[in-house]
Amino acid sequence: MLSSIIAPSLVLGLALSLTYAAIFHLWRGNSLRYLLLYCIASILGFGAGQLLGTIVRVPFLQIGEIHLIEATLGAWVAMAVVSLFITPQRRHT
Repeated sequence: MLSSIIAPSLVLGLALSLTYAAIFHLWRGNSLRYLLLYCIASILGFGAGQLLGTIVRVPFLQIGEIHLIEATLGAWVAMAVVSLFITPQRRHT
């Protein structure tokens, strides 16, 4: 019953975007609060990239309905933007 409600592409998209957020968080090494921000940014960026891939309709490297290249780039760009604007600057003294 539940599998008919939740599309497999949605589950895969969420799994990929949350994996990207975890990798980005491990790379940047911030607190758990930032992990939540990276997760939100990754999901939104993944969705924006997926929307762009759907509009452009380039069938290169797709997994089902997921446009992997565009969605992945969207997630990483969104996390990089969040990291630039949210991460506190360290002072050199």
